[in-house]
Amino acid sequence: MTSIDSLARTAYEAHRGAHSGDLPPWEDTTEPEQQAWRAAVSAVAGQTGVTLTDAVPPQSLVIKAADQEHIFHANFTAGRQGTLVINDDFASGHHARFKVARDLWYVEDMGSTNGTWLNGRRIHAAQLLKKGDKIKIGHALLIVMST
Repeated sequence: MTSIDSLARTAYEAHRGAHSGDLPPWEDTTEPEQQAWRAAVSAVAGQTGVTLTDAVPPQSLVIKAADQEHIFHANFTAGRQGTLVINDDFASGHHARFKVARDLWYVEDMGSTNGTWLNGRRIHAAQLLKKGDKIKIGHALLIVMST
C-alpha cells in the first residue's frame, strides 16, 4: 500500500466516522470512489512526483527584501513575474529559482540576462544557502534570515 493509498483510506474513514449514515467501509467502496479519494489526497499533499515527506520541507526559508521578510515553505521563483516579485528593470521575469532538496535550500539562476549573485559572486549552478547570505537579483538585494 502506498502512502497515498493509506492517506486516502484514512481520510475516507474519518469522513465516514463524521457522518452518520450508510457509508460503507473503505473495502466496500467502488474503485472509482477510491480513485477519487486518492486524487483528492494527492492534490492536497501537493504530489508532483515527490514523496509526501518531501512535499513540504520541514525547514522554512526566510528572506528579507526591501525591509520586508518573506517566508517560504516550498520551491519558488524570484523575478519581475516570480512568486517573490522583484520590481527592478534589471531583473528577468523569472530570474532565480529557490528550491529545497534533502531539507536544504538552494538558489539557482534561471538563465537571466544579468545573472544571479550570491555573496558578491555570480552563480552558474545551484548554490546552497545559509543564514546571512546576500543574493543580488538585478539591483535588488535579498538577505537570507534563516534556512
